[in-house]
Amino acid sequence: MPKSTTITKEMIVETAFEMVRKEGFTVLSARNIAKQIGCSTQPIYCCYKTMDELKAEVCKKALSHLQNVMLGYQKTGNVFLDLGLGYVRMAHTEPALFKAIYIDNITNVKLTDIFPENQEIVELMKNNEEYRQLSDKEIKNSIAKAWMLVHGIASLVAVGMFAYDEDKIIEILE
Repeated sequence: MPKSTTITKEMIVETAFEMVRKEGFTVLSARNIAKQIGCSTQPIYCCYKTMDELKAEVCKKALSHLQNVMLGYQKTGNVFLDLGLGYVRMAHTEPALFKAIYIDNITNVKLTDIFPENQEIVELMKNNEEYRQLSDKEIKNSIAKAWMLVHGIASLVAVGMFAYDEDKIIEILE
């Protein structure tokens, strides 16, 4: 008798995450995940009591992934500008995931939950010569203002209303 494959939580989350990356949260169901993995829905419901529980884990993974894409982008040497460019780049490279998290607001977050109040971002800014003299409050205000512009550009890029042209985006953000 062949050995049965063990379906782990990690396999389920990774499969669900990849599905959301490609098509957004609308495709996320126990049946669709099971089909991708090649199993019944039983292992999914053994690992997760509800689909909302699984969606919460996928959201957490998605937010971490998107933040890593954004924070890891370095183009101009200006930390503030590079953060904005990273955010727009993320919308360009991960449009379905970007729309699910930041446009459809599947995670039900507020603006301040994602970015301006993030102490890691504030510390990153304070390490830059250009922003070192500003207080935390001034940095957060600058981030909030710029965030609104960047989010608008990124949203337009994600839905295909604005062609991704990094030089043009730099020109707008400067």
